[in-house]
Amino acid sequence: MSMLLPEKKPLYELALRKMEELIKTGQWKEGSKLPSESQLAKQFGISRATLREAMRILEEEGLIIKQQGVGTFVKRKPLIKSGLEELFSVTTLIERQGMVPGTKDFTVYKLPATENEANHLKLKPGEIIYKVERVRTADEVPVVYCIDRLPQSIVGESFTGFEQSIFSYLENEHSITITYAISNIRVIKHDPVVEKKLMMDKNDSILLLEQVHYDENNTPILYSSNYFNASKFDFYIIRKRIL
Repeated sequence: MSMLLPEKKPLYELALRKMEELIKTGQWKEGSKLPSESQLAKQFGISRATLREAMRILEEEGLIIKQQGVGTFVKRKPLIKSGLEELFSVTTLIERQGMVPGTKDFTVYKLPATENEANHLKLKPGEIIYKVERVRTADEVPVVYCIDRLPQSIVGESFTGFEQSIFSYLENEHSITITYAISNIRVIKHDPVVEKKLMMDKNDSILLLEQVHYDENNTPILYSSNYFNASKFDFYIIRKRIL
């Protein structure tokens, strides 16, 4: 890696352009760890303060990610990019990217609802629910670990699962249309079960989207927890100004 030649532009901008080039041409590969600040500053022939300014902008551009106490890494490009304003199934989310959705590790449990589950579904603690766990894939790559909870009073005693999207199943088998959901989204740093199911790298973060889904009568139908490999997704929200 050569030193930066003096130009009329600030040195931090020259360093920034050089590092952008290294990332975009694949010389610095996705997920790879960058050399230390002192090494990069020496290679570029600039001060560490100048280098930090260039790296700050790189991080704002979403090209690198810093892991406290670990180092700085080239950020992986997401497989799936989507807005969060519209409510649709994981199946539809994957299909809209031109990818083939799939399912693995499908398991159904018949259990009494915990206090938390009962509160979300407006049930009495101990009422029977079905808990469906599965890993959703996009072009055979594991991307989402889904846990869906459905009251037995809605799906019946003979429920064994479904092969289609859960929204399609509810519409086709029970004439129930999900019209809206109340959602909560947060980042989880570490969960060994999720990391194993999604075959995650040790530096990947988990994005948890918890939702209670309602029908047109405001009845809670489904309580879901979707664990996304954050390196595979880029979610965004379009915000409009109210005048």
